Amino acid sequence: MLRDLTVLDFTQQLPGPFATALLKSLGARVIKIEPPQGDPSRTLDPEMFDRVNVGKESVTLDLKSESGRANALGLVARSDIVVESFRPGVMSRLGLDWLECQAVNARLVYCSISGFGSDGPYAHVPVHDLNLMAWGDPSGAHRTSGHIGVPWVDLGAGTTAALTMVAAWVRARDLGVGVKLDMSMLDVALSWSRVKPPRSGMEPTYGVYRTNDDHDVVIAVLEDHFWARLCTALELGDLGREPALATYAGRVIRAEEIHRRVSARIAQLQLCEVLSLSQVHDLPITTAHAQGDEHAVTQLALAGFGDGGFRLPTPETSHGVGRAPEPGEHTALIMAEFAGSLGAT
Repeated sequence: MLRDLTVLDFTQQLPGPFATALLKSLGARVIKIEPPQGDPSRTLDPEMFDRVNVGKESVTLDLKSESGRANALGLVARSDIVVESFRPGVMSRLGLDWLECQAVNARLVYCSISGFGSDGPYAHVPVHDLNLMAWGDPSGAHRTSGHIGVPWVDLGAGTTAALTMVAAWVRARDLGVGVKLDMSMLDVALSWSRVKPPRSGMEPTYGVYRTNDDHDVVIAVLEDHFWARLCTALELGDLGREPALATYAGRVIRAEEIHRRVSARIAQLQLCEVLSLSQVHDLPITTAHAQGDEHAVTQLALAGFGDGGFRLPTPETSHGVGRAPEPGEHTALIMAEFAGSLGAT
């Protein structure tokens, strides 16, 4: 789908590499630029590194040297997108900022991914996913007692950057003029967390419930028609017949009461009974842990995630399974391929 797109990837850690992994999975060519010692993520999280860098080509350059800078600009001259994730000002000090790169490639899309954007009192503050989770979700749902959970700000920033870069590339091809993109992880954290503002209080039928045989099931009933079906399935007809509970707004007022009733009823049933009721009455009820449900295990396998497997979520994917390239594995080949433009400043 993106087989005509060449991406020069100066990023490290997760947001940028995930963005370019998405582009690679859709057919783009991604050339990863690493320092001579390699991307630090190779040792910080080798499994994650492999998953978001498999299929890319690796070139090692010392960007602090004149030859490294000249070679980098030569690669820029024949690329469609440059993406970097250094703190603001670093690429400028290296002589590889937007103006320098645009000078050798007028159609270039240049994407900078940073924690807080290029301006403001926090612009130069080092930041990771967890810092911005806290700003985006002050409820404390990000707190994981010292464990790293799903890095949704990193992944959201990478996904947003990939989408924006593709749109900018299409525009650059049409108009013949490139563009500078300034992607902020803070923007993602705040926009994602505020799409659905948190409400005080609890949800009446939206949570995890424990069965009689000590399994957890997830009930996600919000709509009125699902509420009516749930009452029938769990034999809670008295609740189902109350006009005051016929609407979601009414149920929220009595959320604690409803939650207690549903919890007590689920506690009387075994997991197989709950799942059977879910199927018979067409309800959004699943196991909390997929391994406890043979149908869930089958679904994971069909999706390509069985036995801990991994793939990117793109529908038409060329994202392979295996290892990422070794540091500089493709340096000689790419230098030879791009020889006509290397050293051009």
